[in-house]
Amino acid sequence: MENKTILEDYEEILGNKKLTNGQEKALLSAINLFAKQGYDATSTAQIAKNAGISEATIFKYYSTKEKLLLEIINLITTELFPKFQRKFFSEVNEVSDKSLKEIITFIVINRFEFMKKNHQILRIFIQESLTKIKIRQMVSEGFVEAIKSNQEIFTEFRKLVGSKHPDYDAIVLVRIITGPMIAYFLQRFIFAPNAPCDEKRDLDLIITQILSGGLE
Repeated sequence: MENKTILEDYEEILGNKKLTNGQEKALLSAINLFAKQGYDATSTAQIAKNAGISEATIFKYYSTKEKLLLEIINLITTELFPKFQRKFFSEVNEVSDKSLKEIITFIVINRFEFMKKNHQILRIFIQESLTKIKIRQMVSEGFVEAIKSNQEIFTEFRKLVGSKHPDYDAIVLVRIITGPMIAYFLQRFIFAPNAPCDEKRDLDLIITQILSGGLE
């Protein structure tokens, strides 16, 4: 499976949707500007200019900037979350013969590479989820629905986790790993993006922190 970025997959989705030319241009322009400048720093006038359309065209389909953002989030959570999950679970299941420590190491490095490659888009999700309840709900529901659509491969992942550490369910393991990784992502790409860092050292510390929390 190709390692496309979220933005590349998003562009492909728009191309396959039955959208008007104005809708497609607005949605593509908006996600690019939100990613580069941030949601709050981007105006509908800038989105229209970047898309080569009028603001009236945007408001014809999306009455507010927030509704434009919600449509972007909806497309990603419903169309792309299942694909991302399927790829991730498949990759983890492929290293099922490794020790728990090696699997945790693989997951941390694998997910951070994904986060780093898509940090601009993920920054939109995280920042806007902090202030908009609707987006938090969409992300949460999208995650659950993606698991339902990938039930077979998720069951394999759950069996793998159970075989390595019977005391932990797969969802618990994901939560234990996700916490420190999101904290590191916030530090690296939101709160202190220009601060010097030693990525390998930092990821090694995260792995040690996860394992020392009772997983070894």
